[in-house]
Amino acid sequence: MKKLLVYILLIIVVSEYSANGQDSLQLTGSIGKFTNAVSISSSREEFIFVSDIAENKIYKLDIDGSEVASFGGTGLGNNELNQPYSVDASNGLDVLVADFQNNRIKRLDYSLNFLLSFDFNSYNLTAESTKKIYNPKSILTLSSGEIFVLCDASNYKASKINDYNDVSILFGSNSIGAERLENPVKMVKGNQLDLWILDKGTNEIVNFTNFGVFSRKIKSKFDEAILSVCNFNNNLYILYESGLLIYDLKRGQYTESYYKYPYIKNITDITVFDKNTVLFLSKNMAHKFRIR
Repeated sequence: MKKLLVYILLIIVVSEYSANGQDSLQLTGSIGKFTNAVSISSSREEFIFVSDIAENKIYKLDIDGSEVASFGGTGLGNNELNQPYSVDASNGLDVLVADFQNNRIKRLDYSLNFLLSFDFNSYNLTAESTKKIYNPKSILTLSSGEIFVLCDASNYKASKINDYNDVSILFGSNSIGAERLENPVKMVKGNQLDLWILDKGTNEIVNFTNFGVFSRKIKSKFDEAILSVCNFNNNLYILYESGLLIYDLKRGQYTESYYKYPYIKNITDITVFDKNTVLFLSKNMAHKFRIR
């Protein structure tokens, strides 16, 4: 009954916000073979990058699922990872990884060769108590080259990184207020030099400027948890278990809705490959859907 009500609400969204909404997504194939994949990022409409926290590896695939390169393996070294919860290759130049248990972030080149890292364990030795960073679980680069990180256990949940050696801005505090973040899990680009954070604690998507200043929120349309969110061509793709909503950032409204797709267990993330293809990541593979 609950899922039926969600479907009905999604149909209402279509009629309210768009004359071009469709009622279903077409599954066109599944790619990859993972153990516990948690993060996916596409780049240049050419390659897909997936993070697997069980294998402690980053995989680079083409759209047909062929493995182009991989990086990692369990450990503390420059070429090793320990629960890489987030991968971001959206700038098309390099690949950023949030290395959760090692408490650091890594920058790789486009071929997944190690370039450099920022070790928060070393940084925390001299940082003020309110500025210490623990357990990065999401990472994002804006078109300006600015790097942002979500942290799991800090006074502030989000931070802006300078030159991979300093934290310049902290925001998204645990205290009461508009900028409060309860359980943030993913960051995505906005339509300018801003970012959106999916907060699973409040089931909202929260907007901040690149200076860490709170701007606005998008509340969930339904009594159902938002599974993930991504950005493509200035649109937020907001994924629920029961459907996919597209929110136009320039117009500030929902424009399309897809309220049916084949049931997939354990969806962990979403990315848009090109204007026709969206990928849902589950623990064991990525599933390709045609959206137009």
